[in-house]
Amino acid sequence: MTQSKKDIVIAVGGPGGSGITTISKMLSRYYRIKHIYAGDLFRKAAKERDYEYFEEFLQEISKGGNTLDYEIDSLLEEYANRGNVVLDSKIYGALAKVKCLKCDVSIWLDASKSVKIKRHLEKENIKGLKKLKRYFEIKRRLSKRYKIDKEKYWRLYRVKYDKPKLYYDIVLDTSNMNEEETFNLILEKIKDGQYIKE
Repeated sequence: MTQSKKDIVIAVGGPGGSGITTISKMLSRYYRIKHIYAGDLFRKAAKERDYEYFEEFLQEISKGGNTLDYEIDSLLEEYANRGNVVLDSKIYGALAKVKCLKCDVSIWLDASKSVKIKRHLEKENIKGLKKLKRYFEIKRRLSKRYKIDKEKYWRLYRVKYDKPKLYYDIVLDTSNMNEEETFNLILEKIKDGQYIKE
């Protein structure tokens, strides 16, 4: 993209394994703007609190009385207010709609469970029985994470995590698309919807 830098805010969300971070980075490079990954902020907090397993940390903070989600979501809002950023977050796009926060376009990506598991496995160089065992571990982890997120975002914000069309401008199933196809379709939809003026 050759345009001069404009005040752009893009939110990309979706369950793990849907290609959210990959697409967020591609959009960041294309528009030449910053990429902020909310997952890094949570992982940093888990490390500071000496949690060995990130899933255990997520389960713990999903209980009542947690303020970390509010703190991180508030930080994302600050980044949005500064502009020129892609927010890689499971919830910011929905919050932008509900709370009228700064956001030019919100994108939700999802994929079938089998595709998400396959994508996770492709990042790991394992074979045979270990791969089969890992398949079921990932399947269990993704289901657990989705349940945690769905319950948490309803409790914290009254957001229906399983109904992305209520909140997001662009909702895509990436199951049958590779990264380039997904990215090109998103750019096409951004252009057609005139969300970002080029």
